[in-house]
Amino acid sequence: MQENKNIVVEQSGLFGNLGLGDKFTIPDNYVIYFEKEQNKELSLYIRRNFKMLKSKFAANDLNFIYFPLISSSSTNIQELISYYFPQLNYYLLPERVTEHFNEKMLSQVFNNFQEEINFISDKNEYVPSQIKSEEFLNLLDFKSNINSGLLFFKYDKGVIGVSDYFYSNSNHDYELFFEEAIKYIVTDNWVDYSLGDNMIASFLPAIDYTEQLDDDAKEVVQELENKLADLKDSGQLLFLIPVLKDLLNKQSQKIDFNSISKIEIDYQNKIQLPYFKKEVEMSHLTKAIYFLFLKHPEGINLKELSNYRKELLTIYTSVSNQLDYDKMSKSIDDVINIETKAIYTHLSRIKSAFYKIMDASFAKYYIVSGSGEEERVVLFNTKDIIWNNFDRLTPEMF
Repeated sequence: MQENKNIVVEQSGLFGNLGLGDKFTIPDNYVIYFEKEQNKELSLYIRRNFKMLKSKFAANDLNFIYFPLISSSSTNIQELISYYFPQLNYYLLPERVTEHFNEKMLSQVFNNFQEEINFISDKNEYVPSQIKSEEFLNLLDFKSNINSGLLFFKYDKGVIGVSDYFYSNSNHDYELFFEEAIKYIVTDNWVDYSLGDNMIASFLPAIDYTEQLDDDAKEVVQELENKLADLKDSGQLLFLIPVLKDLLNKQSQKIDFNSISKIEIDYQNKIQLPYFKKEVEMSHLTKAIYFLFLKHPEGINLKELSNYRKELLTIYTSVSNQLDYDKMSKSIDDVINIETKAIYTHLSRIKSAFYKIMDASFAKYYIVSGSGEEERVVLFNTKDIIWNNFDRLTPEMF
């Protein structure tokens, strides 16, 4: 246990990553006030000075969360769950998550309203209710001896409480407590890895060599990222995670988070992901190119794309509803000619089609991966593809 003047600190093994993927971990800039046992004085100080405290934490890139003042928003939880956890669609869990989350937020809104009325009507005599932190603390595997204070997740995760020294003084100046807490949290506790050349490689940024998303896909992804950011910034994520975790625990024997959906291609050439309950929509030519890559799990070198002209044209004539054979043939010639760069446009559209309906952590298995003119491949296991139209996509004498 490390002690300062006004604060007492316990390093802790708090779970920041709750096994829900990077998007739904506890953000490392969160500082959360909690109570195992009620601390009326500290809680009341926060209540009376919340805007000032929020600003002080924000000035240090920290998001201060005080449960009673978390407000509700119109964030579409069902849409976010379906996008970031598409496999839950199979069990209709996004709807149930939304239902339970809304119940929690409605209860919180009611409690906030009642607390606000009491606070305004009798500000001097107002006594805050004990904050219900048990559910969240259990989720973090909280084992600290501190009964009330701050949870922090930046650098070394841990718990900050009020020191005996603080209570031994007559002033009880909580401003000093928070100033010391912020100073402790923002202190750089990282080891200086720059001294070791062997560590440099791990800090190099990953480069995405795949084609860029189209504008429509970028807009969809950005909108969902913004909604998730709002959920985090407002603190509502702390109400969503326990709901999601509880439902997942109840369904744990049914749901395989390491699994991805089969691909089913029906007689109308629609691309279905049954486990995700999603259809992947593409134009006819883009779909034909995608089918070509699915049929060649060994990969295709784009420099050798002209070798697949006959097969690609057969696929396109089967998929397309066009009647002008010469026009379709010309389109295929444009695609297989690397100098036109038409193939890159279609690879970008394939990527965009998947990014519009699921997070990149799942989409990466379905898109055509690779870089430049070298070998391109779909990572998806072809054994999990159900072809209902395979014969029509194979040229005669092929």
